[in-house]
Amino acid sequence: MLTESQTRPRILITHPWMGWGGSEATAMWSIQALQDLADVTFTTASPLDLGQHNAIYGTSVSPEKVTVRQAPKLPGIRSGTQLVYWQHASFERFCRHIAKNFDVCLSAYNPVYFGKPGIQLIGDFSFSEKARQLLYPNAEDRICHRQSLLRRIYLTAGECLKGWGRPTLAERGDCAVANSFWTAKKLEKIFRLPATPVLYPPSIGSGYTPSEKDDQRDPWGFVCLGRISPEKEIETIIAIMDRVRSQGYPVNLDLVGSFGDDDYARRIRRLVDNRSDWIRTPGFLNPKEKAKLFASRTFAIHGCRVEAFGIAVAEMADSGLIPIVPRSGGAAEIVDHPDLIYSSSSEGVKKILDLLQSPEHHPRLREQLHHRVARFHPERFMNDLVEIVGDFWGRPLTASPRVQRHVAKNLTTTF
Repeated sequence: MLTESQTRPRILITHPWMGWGGSEATAMWSIQALQDLADVTFTTASPLDLGQHNAIYGTSVSPEKVTVRQAPKLPGIRSGTQLVYWQHASFERFCRHIAKNFDVCLSAYNPVYFGKPGIQLIGDFSFSEKARQLLYPNAEDRICHRQSLLRRIYLTAGECLKGWGRPTLAERGDCAVANSFWTAKKLEKIFRLPATPVLYPPSIGSGYTPSEKDDQRDPWGFVCLGRISPEKEIETIIAIMDRVRSQGYPVNLDLVGSFGDDDYARRIRRLVDNRSDWIRTPGFLNPKEKAKLFASRTFAIHGCRVEAFGIAVAEMADSGLIPIVPRSGGAAEIVDHPDLIYSSSSEGVKKILDLLQSPEHHPRLREQLHHRVARFHPERFMNDLVEIVGDFWGRPLTASPRVQRHVAKNLTTTF
């Protein structure tokens, strides 16, 4: 008779660099979903503070249940945004080296070639130069991303670092998992990956419920949450808000995110400085600070047309904000309401004006959004991920009765 330790798979979970975004939330909740059901090893090239990441993402990952293995960094690298293609190439090479020691290998952020079939949670399309050029409307906004001899040398060197002769994504036998139906369609069209399962990323529930306190929100207050980077199209959001203000509506905007020292961040900073009477930049906020801000504003606005999912949008909707989002991208699947989706800047202006002119509809929209975003809460993500891993491994993931009671208790107290 097999013991429990003999029936537990050895699972490798990978993330190239743990910052503070949506893919990091996916990584942390993936670890939590599997830590009681398998022997889990997590590898990343960045420094990792499990306590801080637990606090940010609401997880309860236990250092006693997870082995953290530090992946080597390239010399001089201090951030996940430096020499990204080379970093990922080096990280993939390391993962392939250790993958033979595990029954299941799972990449929590985009494809990693493990040298054998693995589970790939697709977070965006930044991993593919072809997809980036096809999908991103501002793919060459940054000088370093423009097609040139230098960039070709950079990409070729990255391919060499990964190792030549790797099969294509469709030929590896991987289980690729999309984070939205929009992503699944792009995977089929660009990479010939049909019938990709969809697993929505985990969005932490805020505990918000619609109430009379919603009447105390700033009726002109908008929030934009996310990285200050070209694909987020912050300049489009500001232009939309400019046009709404030109119609006599004194809307204001909180631009929540850290500004870097790149050309795009400096350009957005100049736009903001010229509108400092109505645009605020509180920077990166911890969960309590975000909850306080979200509870005091009425609307959210999103500009990224290539957002594979949009955890920020789900988080804001779950907090009682009413998001206005582009039709293209996964964020439209989150709100799933014609009054909140725009196809152009002009339509975005019109949708906002309609909302501002009909506050009596806001309680109904909040109620609908509140029920809709429940499907993105971590409990569902963890349950579905466990099923995906079990199917891939070839047998259900089970725990001892004692551990099952612990997991059930954890789920009921987390939400």
